[in-house]
Amino acid sequence: MLQRLAIALLCVIGLAPLTAVQASWQEAQATVDQASSQLMGILDDPAYQEVDPLMAEIESILNPVVDFPYISKRVMGKYYRKASAEQQQTFSRAFKNTLIRTYAKSLSGFGIVRYEMAPQGKPSPKPNKQIVSVYVYSGNGTKYTLVYYMLKQDESWKLVNVLVDGINLRLNFKNQFADMVSRTKGNVGQVISDWEALVSTDAKEEGA
Repeated sequence: MLQRLAIALLCVIGLAPLTAVQASWQEAQATVDQASSQLMGILDDPAYQEVDPLMAEIESILNPVVDFPYISKRVMGKYYRKASAEQQQTFSRAFKNTLIRTYAKSLSGFGIVRYEMAPQGKPSPKPNKQIVSVYVYSGNGTKYTLVYYMLKQDESWKLVNVLVDGINLRLNFKNQFADMVSRTKGNVGQVISDWEALVSTDAKEEGA
């Protein structure tokens, strides 16, 4: 009898972490699902065919679920500490614009007409870090995969990286930033100013 109770207790203890991880992933998935549904809504809305209103609406959807400062800090990598607090904030704002613009171009460029949530993959060893995948489909039936890396902060889930059809956006931008630093012979301030100028130029060209 005691042996059976011990076995039953071990089973319960063994299942508890798994249940916590499963619940954690479901919370992260719900955050991604809600944002994806909102994004699909504006892609289908003729009112958002112009660049400015589209960008503004995408920003309003992503603001609550994307940790832009976290991502921009990691894009700067080892050069983050070499920048002043003002430069760090300037790059964070510029990079936020870059990320939103890139994401908007990816979604509109693919011609997305619907999405579906992918099933959970390999369970995360850390409940506060989850990976949520989304399948999106273009009008011609082509399937693309978006992989969202989610981090729980306080009581909410935030996106801290994304793979767009296999392309790691954060890593790509990090490599780009490092290359610009190399070409300016370590002038991080110049790189930040140049990045901000490029964002401004892109916005003007798209709005023309």
